[in-house]
Amino acid sequence: MVDNKALESGLNAMAEDFHLPGGGRKKLSQLVAGHMDWFDAAERRGMGWLDMIRALTAAGVTGRGGKPLSVGTLSSTVWRKRAEAEDVKSRASRRARLAPPEPASQHRRLPKEASRFSAGKPPRSERTASRPFDDQAQASRQPPTLSKRSAPEVRSQNRDVLAFMDRARAVRRKSD
Repeated sequence: MVDNKALESGLNAMAEDFHLPGGGRKKLSQLVAGHMDWFDAAERRGMGWLDMIRALTAAGVTGRGGKPLSVGTLSSTVWRKRAEAEDVKSRASRRARLAPPEPASQHRRLPKEASRFSAGKPPRSERTASRPFDDQAQASRQPPTLSKRSAPEVRSQNRDVLAFMDRARAVRRKSD
């Protein structure tokens, strides 16, 4: 369990980090990101958001005008930074799972002539000239076609929507 001295020292470090030279203040999101371990320890200790806000305010970490931070502001910032940290961890583990590193002995050496091109590819002009015609690639270059609905049908639907909006507007004006 986390003791009070560890929480207090972390709180003091956070307060020092919050106040910038010249009277400036660090952004709350950056402060929270740098001190996520303190928020985790405070929660393990049993502190709620109001308890954390009281401790931060006593240490000098306040919102605009010297007012205490709001519960919504602090909690959403902490939860967002936790989600970002989890996202980074999951992306790193996914990359490690999908593409295991190759041993150094298996790396190919490029011939001297090919090394002047990026990743051993010939220049763009040679790549496009040597590529055979592909029906699927050609199909993807064609402009998108309109949906199967006919133009009069679309206009009719637009008129219906506009009529509904006019009726709703009239009802709102009557109620005001």
